[in-house]
Amino acid sequence: MIFDGEESVLYAFNETASYIFQKLKLGWDNKKITDRLVKKHQVKEKRAEKDVNELISDLVKKKIISVEKSKKQSK
Repeated sequence: MIFDGEESVLYAFNETASYIFQKLKLGWDNKKITDRLVKKHQVKEKRAEKDVNELISDLVKKKIISVEKSKKQSK
């Protein structure tokens, strides 16, 4: 869970979103997170990649995270 004090909003993540968020905090790139999701949950790579990209996009829109220019270019 993440609390946004400015907006007084609490964000609750499911297990997958929490895993992705934790790995982002560790500095993992999208590809590494996607690869681990495929192995951990036996999902197709396209599905894992879509989940990772959608969560990152949502977190950026909500200003929970920011994406460095170099990471944006590697997508």
